[in-house]
Amino acid sequence: MKAVVCAGREAELAEIPDPAPVPGEVVVEVDACGLCGSDVHALAEGKTAEGQVLGHEFGGRVVEPAGPWRAGDVVAVNPLGSCGRCRECAKGLHFRCAAKPNVGITAPGAYAQYVAVPHDQLVALPDGLPAELGAHAEPLAVAINAVRRAAIDPGDPVLVYGVGSIGLNAIMALRLAGAGVVVAAGRSPGRRAAAAKVGADEVLDTRELTVAEYARRTGRRFAAVLECSAAPGAIAESLDVLEPGGTCVEVALTDEIAGVPLGRLVAEGLQVNGSCAFPAEVYDEAVGHIAAGRAPVTDLISERVSLAATPDALVRLRAPGELVRVLAKPNEREF
Repeated sequence: MKAVVCAGREAELAEIPDPAPVPGEVVVEVDACGLCGSDVHALAEGKTAEGQVLGHEFGGRVVEPAGPWRAGDVVAVNPLGSCGRCRECAKGLHFRCAAKPNVGITAPGAYAQYVAVPHDQLVALPDGLPAELGAHAEPLAVAINAVRRAAIDPGDPVLVYGVGSIGLNAIMALRLAGAGVVVAAGRSPGRRAAAAKVGADEVLDTRELTVAEYARRTGRRFAAVLECSAAPGAIAESLDVLEPGGTCVEVALTDEIAGVPLGRLVAEGLQVNGSCAFPAEVYDEAVGHIAAGRAPVTDLISERVSLAATPDALVRLRAPGELVRVLAKPNEREF
């Protein structure tokens, strides 16, 4: 089959063996896979293995069934398994489970025509819905989990710092959670426009107005900040605009070692925590919202590209400009 494999700091189209499922695995024909920012950055920073197949946001059709699944079933695929027994799984940290592979990270992913997945990681899409919708469940689940970690109440003002894919999904998740005023902050013009489209009340261009200056001008403080940018200094700035009792959730993957104002942390009862991935029930919730049309995930799509065009798209997303979300369509020849 054809797949996109890692080659140094870029990727290339290659022919690789078809997946060989072990007992309990199904083979899914990939309809669509989202090009995730974590894949873009991992490639650009040389953090991938040679020949690795990335891609963990996907949906498709079952072609080799197992368990309760039949050939032709349309599914969203949770890339994270869970043994259900280890301490990490008991805490909902399924991405830390050593007994199960992470599809697209520790196991071959979905920048490929086909992928083998444990059958209990599939979630059915209702009859009549396109398989492509399954590609949106993973980033929405990441965002829903981050919003849960923020522990907001209905009507709370929230800042989303960074409007990449996860930041944009966080805006949708906040709307689903009943948040009050949602302010989004970012640099990319295309993604700032998308932030307004999917539910942000105000959108800041951080090249012209910092979050700190916005807070000074308006007097607004936030019950929570979802830090989705990984921009240097973003954590410190986020903590500076929290109201007493507020929570900063770090969602972006960053190597920054940030200074924390411990005096304010204690005196104002601030909280700082991290959120990565999601437990299985949150993924199921994300699929339910998408299937019911409660989250405008398709509004984020800028391009659909063939597998052959995927390596170039992964490079273009390093400086996205007007690009918001790109879907690879591994079994389509061209667009």
